[in-house]
Amino acid sequence: MTRANFDTPDGEDIDIDSDDVTHLSLGQDEGTTVIELEDGSEVVVVATQLEVAAELGLNPLDYVDPEDDDESLEDLVDKPLDDEDVA
Repeated sequence: MTRANFDTPDGEDIDIDSDDVTHLSLGQDEGTTVIELEDGSEVVVVATQLEVAAELGLNPLDYVDPEDDDESLEDLVDKPLDDEDVA
């Protein structure tokens, strides 16, 4: 169980327990994420989906829909080498 503290768009702090998270989705405002909890409630935080997943120790592949991903995972992975760069 991992707990993390996030800011809400209203400037409040909220603690989230990773065991309570069921899904992450894009918030209406840029740079926000909706965290869906087991009890059916939703919390909007000021962080990207990947930041939320990382802070809570969650696998983004299990909690973030690829079409909703606000940060391309491809941008975080090194680009393959060109054929001429390989010895």
